[in-house]
Amino acid sequence: MAVFFHNDEGKEGSLKGVLKEIVSGGWSLIAGMGVTIRRIYRPVVTLQYPRKRLQMSPSYRGHIELKKFPETGSHRCVACGTCMRVCPTKVIKVQGEKTRAHEEKKGTLYFIDFSHCSLCGLCVVNCPTKTLKFSEEYELAHYSRWEGVVDLVQRLQESA
Repeated sequence: MAVFFHNDEGKEGSLKGVLKEIVSGGWSLIAGMGVTIRRIYRPVVTLQYPRKRLQMSPSYRGHIELKKFPETGSHRCVACGTCMRVCPTKVIKVQGEKTRAHEEKKGTLYFIDFSHCSLCGLCVVNCPTKTLKFSEEYELAHYSRWEGVVDLVQRLQESA
């Protein structure tokens, strides 16, 4: 005498097939629980952001910012435009002015659009006065596109 059962698709199956599915499903459940139990005793590798902040490594490369030199208390940007020319995405605009004739220019405006910056670092590498550096800031999200356009000179003055 053969016993037949209906599976989910409405097809008839034998008792042997149903038992095979039960054993297969049970084994899959035990294997999944084994993975879960092994993960419980491993060290935690994630942080509860934003309640806990990540300490960045020294090699982290965030967006660029102007360096503040202690001897002048300001940056050394001479508005030469090298950073504008080497930028592959053309998101940097620099303006400078001379206070007297025969003096170097001093950068007065340094606008960068972080929403389109590729963070390639060519501006930092090619800066002749070494006044650019990578920041350690990693929260770069903005609510609007225009919040990503930043004047680095103004930002440096406000951070003082």
